Formats: sequence, structure tokens, C-alpha cells
Amino acid sequence: MVKNILKSEWVKFFSSSWCIWGTIFSILIAPLILSLSGNSQSLMTHEVLSASLRNLFLSQIGLVIVSASFWGQEYSHSYLRTTLLAVPSRTKLILSKMILLVFVVWTVGIVSSLICLGIGAIQYDSILTLHVILKFMSNVTIAMLSWTFITCITVALTIIFKSQIIPISIMFSLIIGLSQVLMSITKTAKYLPDLATMNLFFTTDVPTLLSGYEGLLIQFIWVLVLFLISFGLIQYRDVR
Repeated sequence: MVKNILKSEWVKFFSSSWCIWGTIFSILIAPLILSLSGNSQSLMTHEVLSASLRNLFLSQIGLVIVSASFWGQEYSHSYLRTTLLAVPSRTKLILSKMILLVFVVWTVGIVSSLICLGIGAIQYDSILTLHVILKFMSNVTIAMLSWTFITCITVALTIIFKSQIIPISIMFSLIIGLSQVLMSITKTAKYLPDLATMNLFFTTDVPTLLSGYEGLLIQFIWVLVLFLISFGLIQYRDVR
């Protein structure tokens, strides 16, 4: 049953231009910024890897667009009513959509990281030993856990507000810089979902922010709270 639902959700995913362009943006933004970061051979290997990891933070913007659009289309023109006629189990529907989104998140992360490594090797003549590559990919893997949580938070907000615009506006503003502005006003802002794990995207921790693993815990709490609310709403809210 879930397999059939996944096939149907894949069709929906590729039928949404927002999902497609959001995915392309997420893959290309980090490599593009890296390629424009310096002149040929002007960056050392550790600088290339550090810049690549830092640029991956901005890739979250595309994933926010993807997840909000993928779920938000269900609330456009009463699509959710039609979907539930085909898939009466709302739990299976949620599970299928989340499996697809998590797959997209991790695929985007791996592909984007490999492109960054390629740019480092070709444009900047970086010396990429197996040890260096494995260390970089291990950092990326941990960072992708943060991507996954950001995606879940965006999905939960989309369900709560029954709109793709509001979650994109909220998360986009935070990632672009609103959370850092709030951080300059109050240190409590470091517990916002995007700032909580920002140290995962730096090779050297910023002391004013939470450590990477503390940030993942805070993000998980955000996910847990928002998902409990959204799950209850989608289970018991009438579909109009």
C-alpha cells in the first residue's frame, strides 16, 4: 500500500514546478557560491571544504520551498480531499510523504557536496585525499540531520497553517538573516530552529551559538512539538 502511495506522491512531486526548482536551487547554490568565492587556485583545501560546508547552510532555503510546496499543494483547490479518497489512511499518507521528502533531502545533500568537492579539485586544485573526503562527508552527514529536521518543521507549519506561503515566509526570513538580527537583540534567539544547529555548518564552533549536538536536540524538540500539533490537526481536522 505504502509503495503505491509513494509512486503517486512522486508523480505529484515532479508535477510541481516549485518542488523541481527548489530541488535544483538546493543542489546548485552551494557549489555556485563556492565557484565564485575566489580566483583560480586562491583557496587552500581546508578553505574550500570550510566554504562548502558553510554554503550548504543556504541550501536549506530550497528545501524549505520544496517541503512547503509539496505539502501545500494538498491545500490548493481541495486536492487533499481527492488524495484522501484514494488514500483513506492519513497516517500512511503522512508517512509516505515524509519518506519521499527525507530521500530528497539526503540526495540533494550528497549530490551538492560531491559537486563542491569536484569544484575544489578542478577549480582550486585542492588535494582531496580519502581522509579529507571522508571527514568532509561525515560533517555533511551530520549537517543533513539538521536539514531533515528543518524539512519536518516546515512540513508541520504547512499543515498547521494549511498554506505553503506562510511557512516559506517564516523559514526563509529566519535562514536569510532574521534569526541573526534577533540574536543581536536577545541571546534566546540561539534556540530558533535554524540558529540552533548553525555550528554544524562551521569547521570551528562559534562560542555564542549552541554546539552542533545541542542544536540537533533543540531542533528535535521543535520537530516533536510541531509534529504532534500538526499530526493531531490533520487526523481530526475536517477536509473542506
